[in-house]
Amino acid sequence: MTDKLSANEFISQLYCKANDIPLADFATWALDLLQQIIPFDGAIWGTGHTSTEQFHTQTTVDVSPEIFATLKKHVDINPIFETLLSTTGKAVDMADVLSDKHFYQSTIYKECFQPFGIERILSSIHIDDRSGIFTLLTLYRYDREQGFTTQEKSLQNSLLFHLIKAFSHRQLLALNENTVVSKKELSCALCDNQGIYHAVEASFLNIVEQHQHFNKQQAFPMSLFTDKNQTSFDNLHFVKEKFGDLYRISVRMKNPADDLSAREKQVVAGICQGSTFKQIAKELNLSPSTVSNHLYRIYDKLNIHSRSELVALVQPTSPN
Repeated sequence: MTDKLSANEFISQLYCKANDIPLADFATWALDLLQQIIPFDGAIWGTGHTSTEQFHTQTTVDVSPEIFATLKKHVDINPIFETLLSTTGKAVDMADVLSDKHFYQSTIYKECFQPFGIERILSSIHIDDRSGIFTLLTLYRYDREQGFTTQEKSLQNSLLFHLIKAFSHRQLLALNENTVVSKKELSCALCDNQGIYHAVEASFLNIVEQHQHFNKQQAFPMSLFTDKNQTSFDNLHFVKEKFGDLYRISVRMKNPADDLSAREKQVVAGICQGSTFKQIAKELNLSPSTVSNHLYRIYDKLNIHSRSELVALVQPTSPN
């Protein structure tokens, strides 16, 4: 059995080790850590936006992901939600909302919780007034005799704040991770599948809000990407990268190389990495002469004459 953590040890590990956890795995990792201070059999961590009242990110531990759709389907008859919304940030035990006698005979139990083996529920919701993002954290126990204690409720009250802050910090770090182009050239935002900003650099907003196509609401028009992960609009070039349930959107000023074909961009990437014709040819399953022909067509399109000019055009501020 895993050793239990104290609240202080949990908070320390949450912040100190967060940098080493990939963003896509952070929520699951944090819930596993939480299980060492508040024992539970299953848990969910979901985020969404008040404008849609939908879960845009969904994390489950030891409970079927279908729980989210089931909760949404039964929200109108789930008595805990009304209490959660009236006491945001505070942990609510279903046993304090409905007596056991009424709960275990109720439709919400029989249709929403019993199919998942859920017997005890401790839930809390946080709403960020500025961004409109809500966070739902719910712990489940599958043994009816193992109710949540007052101390455990108090712990969840205090630890929800740290879970949200640590996750927010990890999201900010993700804005600068693994960028192919020099970070000086990029401004980034972290969005969910509805375009809601979960983390965003001020420079990103400054750039996009100069264009009438983008409004000043807390959302990015994800429809710009259609079925591609890169797109250009006016003089801006956008790249979309998946980070778990979220997406990092990067924007930079468009350059002539953005209009090259997919194959030509692959050749350019190889050149910028310092690869030889032979190395690029092997990587792309082409002959060296074909790579050479591609490169000279690229020179013609961009009106340049050398590798150094190409690298300078594509990576104008790359570090030495």
